[in-house]
Amino acid sequence: MPGSRMFTDGARHLRAEWGRWWRVEDLTDTHVAHKILNDQYRIWQRVQQRNRAEVQQNISLLRQQQRQQTYMQMQRMQMQKRGQGGYGYGFGGGYGASPIISYRMMQWATLQMRLGQQEFRHLEVTESMLQVGRGQVRSRRHLAAFAWTLTLPVLWAGLWWVSALAALMVAAAAIAVITVLAWTKGRNPTWRCPAVPKLLFVPPNAPAHTEMEDPDPAPFPIREAGTNPRVAREAVRLALKKEAAKVSEILIPEPTAYGWKVPLVLESGTAGQLVSMLKPLATTLRVGESRVLAQPADPNDAALISLQILTRDPFEHPLPYPERAPGSCSITEPFSIGLSIEGETTPVVLAGQHVIIVADTGGGKTGMVQAIVEYVTACRDAVIVDIDPVKRGLKAFAPAAIMTARTPEEAETVLENLLARARARIASMPPTQDNWIPTPDGPAIIAVLDEFPQLSKRSKELAVQLLRLGREALITIVLVTQDATSDVLSDAIADAFFIRILMPCRAADVPIVIGRADAISRGWLPHILVPSPEPGFPADAGRFYCLTPRHRTPVLRYVSPLPSDEAARRAKERVTAGLPRLETVKQAAGPSAVVPEIARLLLDAFATHGNPGVLSLTQIADHLASADPATWRRWDGQKNRLLMVGRTLKSKLKEAGLDIPTGRLDAATDPKRPTIYRLADIQEALP
Repeated sequence: MPGSRMFTDGARHLRAEWGRWWRVEDLTDTHVAHKILNDQYRIWQRVQQRNRAEVQQNISLLRQQQRQQTYMQMQRMQMQKRGQGGYGYGFGGGYGASPIISYRMMQWATLQMRLGQQEFRHLEVTESMLQVGRGQVRSRRHLAAFAWTLTLPVLWAGLWWVSALAALMVAAAAIAVITVLAWTKGRNPTWRCPAVPKLLFVPPNAPAHTEMEDPDPAPFPIREAGTNPRVAREAVRLALKKEAAKVSEILIPEPTAYGWKVPLVLESGTAGQLVSMLKPLATTLRVGESRVLAQPADPNDAALISLQILTRDPFEHPLPYPERAPGSCSITEPFSIGLSIEGETTPVVLAGQHVIIVADTGGGKTGMVQAIVEYVTACRDAVIVDIDPVKRGLKAFAPAAIMTARTPEEAETVLENLLARARARIASMPPTQDNWIPTPDGPAIIAVLDEFPQLSKRSKELAVQLLRLGREALITIVLVTQDATSDVLSDAIADAFFIRILMPCRAADVPIVIGRADAISRGWLPHILVPSPEPGFPADAGRFYCLTPRHRTPVLRYVSPLPSDEAARRAKERVTAGLPRLETVKQAAGPSAVVPEIARLLLDAFATHGNPGVLSLTQIADHLASADPATWRRWDGQKNRLLMVGRTLKSKLKEAGLDIPTGRLDAATDPKRPTIYRLADIQEALP
C-alpha cells in the first residue's frame, strides 16, 4: 500500500541519516573548518586572559610594594625629625620609592599595553587538520551514542519501576514521534544538514574552507582533474555554482572508463531542473555538447542524482559484429543490439516483439536497422520483409528480404498479405497454444516499415491491425520514423511496441515513446544527442536509449555500423545458403488473396476480442459502429437496432459473395439466446 511504502521509505531514510551522522558525513569541510577556527580563537582568548591576569597581578604587587616603601620612608623621616630636633631634617632619607620598582612597573605596563593591542591571527586550516577535526567529532559522537545506549535502558527501567503506566505512555509517545518522523521523511526524503557554526571573530583575511573564503576561482575543465576525485569534485562544484544549480552536497566522484560518475544531493527542486542545465554544464566543464548526463540514482531518494561526465568517447572501441553463419541463430534467442556506456551488451528477443526506432536524419537509423536485419537473416526460423515506399529500404540487405515494397500501392498489398497470414496462423493454432511456434517452414516474420507517414490511409489501417494481431502470430513490425507524433504513435498502438529505441531526436518525442510525461527528468536524454551532419563527422550517430522488457532504466548505448561491403557479403551468403520458406495457408496464398471489406471487419471484431469461437450480434454491432460510424451508427438509440444491423450485415455479406450462417447461443449460456457468428464459419467462407 502507498502509506506503508511511504513509512518504509521514511524509515530507510532515517536509518541512512543515522549512518551519515555516525560517519560524520553530514558535516562539510566548512563545518569542520569553522569549528577548528573557533577552537583556535577560544584557546587564544584563554591565553590572553591568563596573560592579562598575570600582568595585572604583577603591576598590583609592584604598586603595593611602591606604596609600602613610600610609607616606610615617610615613617623614617618623621622619626629623624623628632630625634634631631629639626636639624637633621631629611638627613639619610627622603629618596622616595625604589627606582627599580618604578622601572619594573613601566615594563609590565608596556607589556599590558601590547597585550591590549594584539589581534588574533588564525592558522590556516589544512587538509590534515580537517581530517583530525572530523575524527575528533566522530569520536565525541561515538562516545555520546555509547553513553546514551547505557543511560536510556537505566532510565527506562527506573521509570518502569516508578510507574508502569508512565513507562507505557512514554513508550507510546516515542513510537508516535518516530512514526510521524518516518512518515514525514517518506514524503520528503531530504538530508539533514546542520547549520554552519558562526565564526567568533572577524579575521583580517578570509580563511580557507570557510563561508568567508575568497570568491571561488573560475571554473576549470574537468580534464585537469586527471584521476584525482577531489579535484574533479571541485571542478563539478564550481560548474554547478556558476549555473546556480540547487545542489546541497556533492559526494565523492567515482572515476570510470569514460570519465566520472558524480553523485549529487539536490537541495531543492527536481531532477528535471538539473537536466535543463546539462548543456551549459558541458560547456563549463569543457566536454562535448552531449557529454553530461543525469539520472535519478535511487528510486527511494528523489534528491540523489547521478551525474555522468564523459571526458572521452565511451564507444571508441565497440565490439565487432559477431560472425554468424546462415541458419545458425534462432529468433527466440536473445541478441545484442548495442553496447552500453558501462561496457555491457543489450540483449533483446525479437520473437513476437514490435519495435519502434525514432531518430532524426543522421541519427543512425540505418545502423540500428542493419543490426536487427543482420541477425534476422542469420536465423533459421525467421524472415525479413522490406517496406519502404520512398527510399531504398534495407539497401545491402534488400536481396535477403522475402517480400519487398517500394511504392505505397505495393506496401498496401504486402501489408494485406501479412495481415491475412497473421489471421490464418491464429486460426490454425490449437486452443492450447498461445503463440505461433517458428520453424524453418513456418518462420517468424519481421517487417521493417520505413516512412510510415507516406503510406496510404488503408496501409496505415493495415499496419495498426497488424500491430494488434501480429504478436500472437509472430508477424511483427519494426517501425522506423523521424518523429513520434500522434499520427505515428497514437495512444491506440503505443503499448504495442515492447522494444522502443530512441536515437538523436526531438525533445517532444521522448515522453511519447517512453510513455511518461516526466521521461526527460528521469534521465531519458536522446534529445541532447547530436545527429551526424555529414558522413565524415559521426557526432552522436548510433548512440541510443532503449526501453525493452529487460531494460527499464535510461542508459546511453551505441550500435556499431556495419560496413556496406560486409553487409552485402553477408546478405549474399545467406541468400545463397537458402532462406526459410513461408508456409502455404489458404488465407495467405499471396498478394492476390483479397479479403472483402465486410469479412475483414468481422475478422477484426473477433481479433479485438481475442479471437473467441463465437461473437454475439451485439458485440459485432458495437465493433462495426466503432470501425465505420457512418454506416453502422444509423440505428443507435432505436429499439430495432440489432434487427437492422443484422439485416444490413447479411445484405453486405451477400453482395460480397459470402455465405456465412448465423446461430444462437444455448439457453444454458444465455437465456435470451442472442444471435451469434462463428469464427470458423467466416474463415471457411473466405476464398
